[in-house]
Amino acid sequence: MIDAPADACEGLQRRHIVRVNAIVEIEKQIEVFARLNIKHGPNTEQLVLELPIGEDDVMVEFDLGYSEINEKRIERVWLDLIFESPEMNQVTIRDLAFCRYPRAEI
Repeated sequence: MIDAPADACEGLQRRHIVRVNAIVEIEKQIEVFARLNIKHGPNTEQLVLELPIGEDDVMVEFDLGYSEINEKRIERVWLDLIFESPEMNQVTIRDLAFCRYPRAEI
């Protein structure tokens, strides 16, 4: 679990895209999933995407436009990294960066 700073919640809206970039080194190829959790009131919205391990740019984008978050009640944001069958495998996370961008209004 990787907690985002409290400032990350300020002004977060459904019109945003949250991008996660990572540098991940893996001994044997496995599936790695990123789950973005957004706590809003008593509910927690969970968005899950598979990290494209093996590509040059390991990046996923969570489009909050497809979520059911209550923008006025966002309290906390965190990221879970889920490793599918990690036994006997060395995984090193060298860098993890979060960015948020407004969606294009078309």
